[in-house]
Amino acid sequence: MRILALASAFLIACGGNSPAQERITHGGGMLRPPAVAGRFYPGDSAGLATMVDSLIGTSHIQNSSEDIIAGVVPHAGYVFSGATAADFYSSIEGVDYDVVVIIGPSHRVSFGGFSVFEGNGYLTPLGEVAVATDVAERLRESHPSASFIPRAHESEHCLEVQLPFLQRVLQPGFRIVPIVIGNTGPDELKYMAELMLAEAYDQRILVIASSDLSHYPPMELAEEVDLRTAEAILHGDMDNFLETTSADLLPRELDTFACGRLPIALVMSYSALYPDVTVKLLSMTTSAEFSGDDSQVVGYTSIAFATPAFEPSAWSISREGMDILLEIAASSVRCAVEGKDYSLPERLPAELEVSRGAFVTLRSNGRLRGCIGSMRPVSPLAETVMYMARSAALEDPRFIPVTEAELQELEYEISVLTPLQILDDWRDVVVGTDGLIISGAGGRSGVLLPQVPVEQGWNRVEFLEGVCLKAGLDRNAYLGDVTLYRFQAQVFGEDENTFQE
Repeated sequence: MRILALASAFLIACGGNSPAQERITHGGGMLRPPAVAGRFYPGDSAGLATMVDSLIGTSHIQNSSEDIIAGVVPHAGYVFSGATAADFYSSIEGVDYDVVVIIGPSHRVSFGGFSVFEGNGYLTPLGEVAVATDVAERLRESHPSASFIPRAHESEHCLEVQLPFLQRVLQPGFRIVPIVIGNTGPDELKYMAELMLAEAYDQRILVIASSDLSHYPPMELAEEVDLRTAEAILHGDMDNFLETTSADLLPRELDTFACGRLPIALVMSYSALYPDVTVKLLSMTTSAEFSGDDSQVVGYTSIAFATPAFEPSAWSISREGMDILLEIAASSVRCAVEGKDYSLPERLPAELEVSRGAFVTLRSNGRLRGCIGSMRPVSPLAETVMYMARSAALEDPRFIPVTEAELQELEYEISVLTPLQILDDWRDVVVGTDGLIISGAGGRSGVLLPQVPVEQGWNRVEFLEGVCLKAGLDRNAYLGDVTLYRFQAQVFGEDENTFQE
């Protein structure tokens, strides 16, 4: 058991009155007042700063030498989960993040999708934490399941309790994006992860899932199921984690495996988009360690996701990786045409296990013979290339399926797509290099690949007009209130000279 240096902090567990709350209403200038100051943590600035500093000071975790991109952190009263939370925050102490996206579950309000805060800041006794209003607005406008639901933020504690830790450990100047998750599915989570990654191209972003673990089982059962939940997180497979923590599998004594199950899944999906990610269990505790009551406990954990490849703009496939992908494409097509099964190599470079979008193009004697791809990073790159190659050979509706007699004549070209990037100025579009995605009102969106304007002979403005029309928008919509994303393709083939970025 950890002994807190601040003995008076134990008084907080008994409750106390929270400051008078103002209702959150629509309006860009609003500040969200603290809702649980004086109950979940001290209500005065001096006491709060002292308590947080004490928790950080007694943590056994040192500042990480790796780039931490995400984490799972508990959100109970500081007396119970503060020491566990401090282990994560100790690992990022002094880091200069630009934006921290804090994602938590809705404990009091039922709704579907994501409630992305619309306002200028959150208040704590330590002062105001500014909201990254530009990022928040893009996420709301770009994701069809995102909006702002004021009631979801008014009394919700799970985001608020993270803020004093951030205020004490991070370099000044960071901004936050508060997101409360309602009911949503895996596809919506994955798409939100992609949109968050698009924000990481020109700013340093940290994504936090605010979640406690098991609720109210005896301590022995809590330790058993919490370990199983943590192992599913450490494994890194979001779909497997959701299956492992499904409500259908709950033991009778358990209310939930993790109240922030969906925020955790979103963090896992976001981290899976980075190469060479390591997931580290920093600590795991239960409320019994601090309350002494082991009959009905709540579980807590701190987990960090780190990568040596922090900058998405620097990601590219190595020559070795290209050669492996080309071999996968050719072998997949050959086996598919011959009616045989094909399996990926058992060992693959880490860069080929990251989820990326990709297209596979087949040519015969210089003429197009098939081209199929996936815009979104729905599967590991090697798997995507395997399936897209087979589809290009057998399922491109423009051509009859490839025959065995043609196999020797086929030439393979692979286009690996970069993650999306926010496009702040339409004048920055590079024709022949950039692909475009536009997101407008009513969830309307459209996409055009980099080669389209070249094939059509379009200039930059015509390219932008084309993607607007593809989305069902006015041709000049790119000049208005829309979000533009761009992406590039790393294109390579069996010919050493076939390579471009």
